[in-house]
Amino acid sequence: MSVKSRSKLKVTRRHVIAGMASVPFMASFKPNLALANASKMDQFIYASSILCGIPMDKSYIQLSHQIWQALTLNATDKDMREWTKLIDKVSSLPANANSARINKTLRLMGRGAHQKARLMAKVWYTGRIARPLLNSKLTTFEVINYDEANVWIACDFTKPPVTCGGHFGYWQHPYTGKV
Repeated sequence: MSVKSRSKLKVTRRHVIAGMASVPFMASFKPNLALANASKMDQFIYASSILCGIPMDKSYIQLSHQIWQALTLNATDKDMREWTKLIDKVSSLPANANSARINKTLRLMGRGAHQKARLMAKVWYTGRIARPLLNSKLTTFEVINYDEANVWIACDFTKPPVTCGGHFGYWQHPYTGKV
């Protein structure tokens, strides 16, 4: 018995891509939308601002989405509750909260709060996050956004490497006031 195709449709790359973008394919992924609404993301930015000690506003919205996704990648439900609690508690502090008040708030939250707060600030400052390698005790780093990392704001004596100020190799010579 031979089987003949009833369809003369030729499957192209476009069909495959369209199929991958379909609802059943996308449903196989677990999106992390806990902070997807604008007010929660504003709260995340405000909490980040307090923990980093750098004023942040809505101009950080894209970077905050990227950092939130990196922090919560593969997070369990318990981890998500802890992240949400951290953001809720820290964002309830006034903008001028000092280190002692921030530390007290974190201490009252219980175990793991300091660690999560430090991780959050570290990711904002460095623009990267450590990821464990599979079946190994080693880690690698995932770069989130190196050029917009807070280190460039905090260290006003330097600038991101993409905005060079002279010819190739100029940095090896002592500063003379000219480029």
